[in-house]
Amino acid sequence: MISVNRKIFKALKFISVVATIVLTAHVGNLPAQAGDDPDALLNYSFAVWIGSGVYKVPDANKRIAVLRAPFAYTFRSAQYDKPKFRDRLGFRLLLPAVVAAEEETKTDFTFGAAALVPGLEVQIPVNQYWTLKPFGQFGAGKDTAGGDLRYIYGGGVRSLVSFPWKKFVFGIGNSMILAEDRDSTKKEASGFSMLEAGLDVQRPLGLSFLNRDFDVGLFFVASRFFNRVEFLEDDGDTERINMIYTGGLTIGANEPVSIWKIDFDRVGIDYRWGDEGFRGLGFNLGFPF
Repeated sequence: MISVNRKIFKALKFISVVATIVLTAHVGNLPAQAGDDPDALLNYSFAVWIGSGVYKVPDANKRIAVLRAPFAYTFRSAQYDKPKFRDRLGFRLLLPAVVAAEEETKTDFTFGAAALVPGLEVQIPVNQYWTLKPFGQFGAGKDTAGGDLRYIYGGGVRSLVSFPWKKFVFGIGNSMILAEDRDSTKKEASGFSMLEAGLDVQRPLGLSFLNRDFDVGLFFVASRFFNRVEFLEDDGDTERINMIYTGGLTIGANEPVSIWKIDFDRVGIDYRWGDEGFRGLGFNLGFPF
């Protein structure tokens, strides 16, 4: 019962922080507590690109909750069988909205943050099975603890090879991402460069509901940070992460579902672990490539 009550308390605490973000937009910034540096609270670039979930870094005395709504609009889907190269290209407007909460576990100081980082993805079909997806994004984020506005930007390229074999569908994904967030006043910046490689396997479940056929998928992704992600500790030291591993379970349907104007055909949960005791439980909309 104590464990359940603690989980409920954490959920309510997170909801209250999100509500604070909305209020902040109307009544101004909340003052940071004594001893906290409002300009070095959250690694925005990490929060934007890591995905939705609750993550903990014990050695850095931090707990982070991230909710990312992947709003997007497809102008045109990629079509590999068109005779002209320009007609093969696909274009997708990216409009991810991010809400985050971070707790300093030593001091129990909690604050919220929100960001919008729009961008454009170009889909280039190399052949029937292989698609390249270069992209670029630029936006801004703000916290509730008195920090300055942060500019957030990043770009890179994703690669996805997908092919069927008997009852299975295999996916091989790779990506290179460079991202940074910069203080609008002090011009101080933090960010990362990351390479990812992953494998996805899907198989039909033989179940149908509302005229949709369902399948189950498993994926594994390894993420390598080359300049290392830093998490500030209360005493000013840093903890750094070189590697993060992700194992995920997904359920998919052959026809997409639309909720809040977000179309998706897969949903799942994943577990992440890495250096410095980093670990977390997240949820996703499928293989992240």
